[in-house]
Amino acid sequence: MIYIDKYAWFSGMKDVNPSAKVLYGTVSLAACLCSHSFVSFAIVFATMAAVTVFRAKIPWRYYVKLMLLPLCFLLFGVLGIIVNWQSPAPKICVMQWHIGNQHFFITAHGIRLALGLTCKSMAAVSCMYFIILTTPVRDVVYILYRLKCPKIMVTLAVLIYQFIFVLLDIAATKMKSQLCRGGYRTVKGFPKTFAMLWGSVFIQSQLKCGWIEKSMSARGYDGHFPFMKKSLRLPFRDAALIVTFFLCVLLPNWV
Repeated sequence: MIYIDKYAWFSGMKDVNPSAKVLYGTVSLAACLCSHSFVSFAIVFATMAAVTVFRAKIPWRYYVKLMLLPLCFLLFGVLGIIVNWQSPAPKICVMQWHIGNQHFFITAHGIRLALGLTCKSMAAVSCMYFIILTTPVRDVVYILYRLKCPKIMVTLAVLIYQFIFVLLDIAATKMKSQLCRGGYRTVKGFPKTFAMLWGSVFIQSQLKCGWIEKSMSARGYDGHFPFMKKSLRLPFRDAALIVTFFLCVLLPNWV
């Protein structure tokens, strides 16, 4: 989380029009979700990865680590699509085996469905990573504000995002203190130490949030955050490029 915020602020695209970046990522995500062609998924994933790594200058090793995280969850999720059970098993299947009275089998249709879901999900994740790794949260929140989103929604987004770092800071400090005292040395003491950590983090975060609220109120906070006006006008050239890319992604579905 901390590294994502860091790279968003220091990426090579931090000064690019935020509306163009958010629109580009959102339109690509929509095109990906509306597609059913593997070529479309490959175009979206390759383009987003190339722009994020080479144009935004995000380290490729870190980008690969970020992509592996959702891929691990996805692989466990598609197991339920690949492996089916039925008694008796169908005659046309790639593999089958028996466990007790249950007949488990894998079909070619299940493999194609799981592969398509995996490719679409990874392409969609690459779109979201492009937005969060190239656009600071400040700009994303300001876009929500200019789109006339409810003020309470914008305020909650700012506060939740800021307090995530408060929790991380408190948890990191407490965990270092516990490690210095040998709190995680034994398997038996691990659950107790871990429970004490988050109990302490919860109490400390409540106290710190109260202090932050008092300091904000002392500075004139009235429940809403003021934003400096910033031009979000999208140049015609950028709009044309986004529309062209959208059509290129959808084209393999019509061929």
